[in-house]
Amino acid sequence: MKTARPDFILHTVESELLPVTVVERGTLESADNREVVCKVKAGSRGTFASSIKWVIDDGTLVTKGQPIIDLDDSALRDQEQQQLITVAKAQSAWIKAKEEYEIQLKVNLSDIAAKKAALEVAELDLDKFLGIEVTPKSTALGALLSSMAGVEEKGEFRMRLDDTNAQLKLADSELEAYKDRSEWASRSVRSGYLTPSQSKVEQTKYFSQIDKVEKLRKEKFALENYTRPREFTDLQSKVKVAFAGSEQAVLQAHAKKIQSESETSTANSVYQQELDKLDELREQLRQCKIVAPQSGMVVYYKDPNSRFGGGSGGLIAVGEQVKEGQKLIRIPDLTRMQVSAKIHEALVSRIRGDDRQATGVVEATRAAMLLNTSGFARLFSQSEWALDQVRDKLREQEYRIATQGQLAIIRVDSFPDRVFSGRVRTVAAVAAQADWSSSDVKLFPTIVSIEGTDVFGLKPDMSAEVTILVDNQKEKVLTVPIQAIVGTAEQGPVRKVYVLEDGLALEREIRLGTANEKKAEVKEGLSEGDVVILNPKTILGDKAKGVREEGESTGRSANKQPGQWKGKSAGGGSPKAK
Repeated sequence: MKTARPDFILHTVESELLPVTVVERGTLESADNREVVCKVKAGSRGTFASSIKWVIDDGTLVTKGQPIIDLDDSALRDQEQQQLITVAKAQSAWIKAKEEYEIQLKVNLSDIAAKKAALEVAELDLDKFLGIEVTPKSTALGALLSSMAGVEEKGEFRMRLDDTNAQLKLADSELEAYKDRSEWASRSVRSGYLTPSQSKVEQTKYFSQIDKVEKLRKEKFALENYTRPREFTDLQSKVKVAFAGSEQAVLQAHAKKIQSESETSTANSVYQQELDKLDELREQLRQCKIVAPQSGMVVYYKDPNSRFGGGSGGLIAVGEQVKEGQKLIRIPDLTRMQVSAKIHEALVSRIRGDDRQATGVVEATRAAMLLNTSGFARLFSQSEWALDQVRDKLREQEYRIATQGQLAIIRVDSFPDRVFSGRVRTVAAVAAQADWSSSDVKLFPTIVSIEGTDVFGLKPDMSAEVTILVDNQKEKVLTVPIQAIVGTAEQGPVRKVYVLEDGLALEREIRLGTANEKKAEVKEGLSEGDVVILNPKTILGDKAKGVREEGESTGRSANKQPGQWKGKSAGGGSPKAK
């Protein structure tokens, strides 16, 4: 279209389909990234775990199980040798404790048998003294000892008492005889049959027999009143002591058994702990030889915050020290690629990702493994490594997509002639960490997956442009280019444009609807066929210049009609939009 103002860029308003899109720049990455993490434990918190002895070159294509990193394991080898000695000592202590436990059981049996034998001997001595047998003696000992007064004794003491009584009866009988002979001798002396000396001999025998009878009576008294209680008390005490000793032997045997069991159990626990430490050290040694968890390309890990001073990742190179839990390498699956972009907060409400719902297949599989009666299966299912293996096998079945995300078109800078189709996979619920250079801008990380298998040549960290199809209209609407609109987003849907009519650039207020990165829908203020100026800054600049010139000549502001500009076509007439 020709005009007297060659600096005007004109556009004829028309109705057309207006696809609503969101265009953002992003970076290619794999949809299935396996990160290699240092699992070697550090000696103390905050210290390095090991150092890199060998590492595969960055960007190398590897297959699953291929070695990619060797960490220095010399310190772990020394610890393993020391731990082997410790395990041997702990095993020896455990074996010794077991043997001492067996010995203690036999000693306990011997002590209990000896105490029971002593009790039986003491009870037999009491039986022998009393001549009464009570079975079992140990259970009825108290009743026996408390009821002896009314029991007829037939034991050893009874025999001694009966012997004393017999001697006493014999002595009494002899005393009567000696008494008669003494009286007869006295009469015989008076009659002259015996001499006085002979009579005296008979009297001496009589008096001697009296002493003998008195002695036997005293012996009987002593037996009944002193010897019997003393010997009975002594035997009774021995039975009680033997009985208590037998009970004590049982209790002591039980206590020694418990103590020996505890020592054996403690020694076994120490041995098992040392074995676990040895197994852990050997597992640490295995972690020093790191292999690729999947096939893909080796990418040295770079902390995204390191360039701002907030990263914690170290340099990946031979000789560099690494920490426990430090990310070393990322191995992306190059057959499944996606774009990581960041959407402005003003547009993020329009973006919709996949509605993914958990199927619970991983938890169900693990529960089935726990219900397995095999001890190995239960132990296997409780390990994190086993859970990772289950998740790896069931990765595709772990979630199901209830509703797919919005479609997208992807263009990679390295392949300008190729166009990839995709769809929005996820939209972050919270904004990404703000950059120091744009701390007031809120951007939400968004993942757009590339559909199809034609991803040959795509590599992580390549730059890409993502066009997300937010809304595809089925009816034509009146549109105007974005550059023709005057105003900012803070003004809302009501904006202004400059329309060329009869050579005049007239300012007109319009109401906008939906928009994309190139055009916006006009709901009010324009009609099909209207000609709008695409470079309104030219008019705004001329207006500002005219105001300054009139203000300088009259000393006051120029008073022109706002929103109007006179322009002529090359032929002196007013141009018409075509």
